[in-house]
Amino acid sequence: MLNLHLPRAVGAWLNSLTGQRPARRVDAADTVMHWPPTAARVLVSSERHAHKCLAQALALEHPKGFLLAHVPLHKLVRVPKQYSYREWLSRTGLLTADFALCDEHGYVRAVLLMPVADDQARQSRKRDRLLRVLEATDLKVTLWDREWQNEAPERLRQILFPRVRADGYFADTPHAAH
Repeated sequence: MLNLHLPRAVGAWLNSLTGQRPARRVDAADTVMHWPPTAARVLVSSERHAHKCLAQALALEHPKGFLLAHVPLHKLVRVPKQYSYREWLSRTGLLTADFALCDEHGYVRAVLLMPVADDQARQSRKRDRLLRVLEATDLKVTLWDREWQNEAPERLRQILFPRVRADGYFADTPHAAH
């Protein structure tokens, strides 16, 4: 009888072929243990006030619509597939819109951006890149004004959705061109 001693590498290779995995060792730096997660506040005070006002205005334009907060740019727009989507995503992947107002079918109808403080140069550059992409689309992009907190919902609806609607117009159809 032959007594063969296979090297460890060959044994590991055979295990990988048969689907057997060695027992996973516990990492000394467990993520949850060292960085215990807690729930975070998603919207700051000004965003919460804006959200309330926007929800009322959206209900007038699209009664069954969605108001989404902190939406990544790649969820708001589509780009042609002729160039590398991965490269486009690497250039714009971290850009987010503060609010997206969608109809009942999930199509984005308007985008609202909160103001950026003057002393945040990096945020301003990111905002400029975001605006450049959004302006190339047919989306209505609006910058939030704090005075709108006191506006009537109908007036805010006119600001966010400025196009004139004919009598009997129903906006919540997927083919409606807004």
